[in-house]
Amino acid sequence: MKKQFLSFVLAIAGFGAIGQEKNLTGALEALSKKNYEEAKSLVDAAMTNGETKDKPKTLFTKVRVYDKLQEEAKYKDAYPYRDEATALLKLNDVKPDFEKAATDQYLVRCAFFYFNDGAQAYNDKNLKEASDLMKMAVKIHNLGGGKRFEKYPNKQFDTISAEAKLTRGNCAYYTGKYDDAISFLEDAKASPITKSAAVFECLIDAYNKVNDSTLMLATIKEARKSFPDDAIIRNYELKYYMNYGKKEDMLRKMEEASAKDPGNGELWYNLGTTYYIQADPKSGKKPVNAADLLAKSEDAYKKAIKADPENAEYNFNLGVLFFNQGSDNNDFMAAITSNTEADLKKFEELKGLRDVFYLKAQPYFEAAYKTLNAKESNLKGENKSIYRSTVYSLYQIYSTQNKADKSKELKAKYDALGQ
Repeated sequence: MKKQFLSFVLAIAGFGAIGQEKNLTGALEALSKKNYEEAKSLVDAAMTNGETKDKPKTLFTKVRVYDKLQEEAKYKDAYPYRDEATALLKLNDVKPDFEKAATDQYLVRCAFFYFNDGAQAYNDKNLKEASDLMKMAVKIHNLGGGKRFEKYPNKQFDTISAEAKLTRGNCAYYTGKYDDAISFLEDAKASPITKSAAVFECLIDAYNKVNDSTLMLATIKEARKSFPDDAIIRNYELKYYMNYGKKEDMLRKMEEASAKDPGNGELWYNLGTTYYIQADPKSGKKPVNAADLLAKSEDAYKKAIKADPENAEYNFNLGVLFFNQGSDNNDFMAAITSNTEADLKKFEELKGLRDVFYLKAQPYFEAAYKTLNAKESNLKGENKSIYRSTVYSLYQIYSTQNKADKSKELKAKYDALGQ
């Protein structure tokens, strides 16, 4: 009785296989007549049969049908190529050499579709979708351990795969998945196809985000060697030495960068600020070479202003450099409490030095004031703070110069600004 039952099941199974063979033949015939809906229905039926759905012929028939569907406007919105790709990848698992020449063309075609849709998703800022689509383009390219398409003409497929990996790196970077971004971007910088200053810039910042200063520095050095004139990479190098490096290294790098790009006001400004901080630290004694550092700071600030004369911050900081030296003399004057001839003489000497420094500071504060006063109502954050300090400094300077009208005007403006 069991044998009879088994024979009956086998007979049914055989009948099912024959039926699916007819479906495949019918699908191809309908395809040749451009009866796409019929072709799709028949091949889909064959794909639902457990015995035949993974057979090479069934899979290849689905590929042929769905490839044609991709060309038809009626079906495009359903992305038939993605079902086609699934069948192709299964066919690769089942029998990699089945109709290999044709299969390879279909695979490449699907990869290009994935890439194009991935690029569109990326441009539309659908970053997860973009990464998933690019992943499929890379997966197809890497079949056979990356050797299946190594002889593809003009290395065009290699370019598609490299660009897809880079896009995945960018997607990870812009969604804050820095560990994933680093993996993709390391590949991108190692590839002659995608290696670029922009790749290094993102990779350096990604290492910074994960607090890996060692690999950050190694990447900076490699980037500087490959793209020595890239301003963004150079700035990353400077910031690295500011945050992690020794003072001597930092200054040397800043000096090198400024000399390399003498028209870059920001570089001179940063260098001037660094010199000034070292000359007049907020805590601790001034160094023995403070005067030399102040002279270097003054020179750097002047070069920054030469590059960008109307930059309020540049002018303000040089004004502060002089003003603070003048205020130091004010403090010394205040410390004199006796009326001896020697002390009175000393007082006048200090007053003269103060006035000299205030006079030096004045034109730079006035330049900053002119720039900021024109847009006073729109000032925010640091610019607003600089404006307030500039107004106060000018008020003080005009007071020492006995310019009563200007002093009164600036005092009123300062009081109106509040905290």
